[in-house]
Amino acid sequence: MTTVDQNTLRRRGTGLRAHDPARSYGGYTLFTPIAGPGDVHLVDIHGGLAHQWRLPHPPGRHAQLLPDGTLFYQGKQTGTAPLFPIWDVYHGGIFQLVAPDGAVLREARHPYHHHDASLLSNGNLILLAVEPVPPAVAARIPGGIPGSEAPDGRIWGDVVYEMTWTGDILWRWASFEHLDIENTPLNRHFAREHWPMANTVNELRDGSIMVGFRSASTAVVIDRATSQVTWRLGPDVLAQQHYPHELESGTILVFDNGSYRDDTSVPYSRVIEVDRHSQKVIWSYEDNPPQNFYSPYMSSAQRLPNGNTFIAEGSFGRLFEVTPDSDVVWEYVVPYFGAFGTGVGLESSRGAQNAVFRAYRYGPEYVPWLRPTRA
Repeated sequence: MTTVDQNTLRRRGTGLRAHDPARSYGGYTLFTPIAGPGDVHLVDIHGGLAHQWRLPHPPGRHAQLLPDGTLFYQGKQTGTAPLFPIWDVYHGGIFQLVAPDGAVLREARHPYHHHDASLLSNGNLILLAVEPVPPAVAARIPGGIPGSEAPDGRIWGDVVYEMTWTGDILWRWASFEHLDIENTPLNRHFAREHWPMANTVNELRDGSIMVGFRSASTAVVIDRATSQVTWRLGPDVLAQQHYPHELESGTILVFDNGSYRDDTSVPYSRVIEVDRHSQKVIWSYEDNPPQNFYSPYMSSAQRLPNGNTFIAEGSFGRLFEVTPDSDVVWEYVVPYFGAFGTGVGLESSRGAQNAVFRAYRYGPEYVPWLRPTRA
């Protein structure tokens, strides 16, 4: 019987790993272990647990704090038949506003929701879901692994809904009705069961909607009045990216995962800031050597008020903060490990893991109800 912990990540060390208080933004870090039962953790800058929500539904990817201090939680509906094998990993279906004491203030549901949802400026939900792609359209979708459609032979396509908290759909946008299908191929490493596999949806300041499609390495901006795609960034820049979103300057910050980047033989991740007009990368973070920083799926990046960038290397539960010059000034490894169970999803779902889909850093103004911890 071995006395050595056989989990590689846990054996390397968890919790707070580095802290430069003079250059870190400080504040509190929120994360939701995706293989957990529904626990959301808020840790202080020293890595101590400042607050915890224990919610009755497993996570449908992540949670975030709203400016009024409430928690927006995306939970997973259980006990439903999967649309295809990996659907059990990334579908959600439950949206909740939760008070600091865990009381559910508001709830809505949609059975075909997956990956991401957020609140619009008008208070409604904007969410990702799927609908069956019409067979004639599905036949035109290029790329992917041949013969890897869903068990009934169909392809499920991404749709975006604006939905009220009472469940009314006010706006619908379907990928298979508005994207240039022939110019949005699936990467050849991905199954054809889900196209183009969105993982991000959020509102820009002008009311447009940003959507990111992982399996097609594409991010788009959609005009809500016309449903037209007004901006697009594709696989010449991106590689299986997550969480593209607008910064105060109008630029776009993206976690670029990099599993199947065409111009390198070594997979590595990077965080990039892109100018919308020129589509040029104007800032990036990579490790040195670059392969030391790599998350094949999930992950996020957030620009902090002091100019630093907070990064979640999601596959491995590594959360860290870098300066504009790419110096690491804070690092924490999620110590909570869980398992998805047998027969769920792909090989990446096996075993005990501390993965997080996305994580966020907040200043104390987001948690006015929290008793202050050490500075």
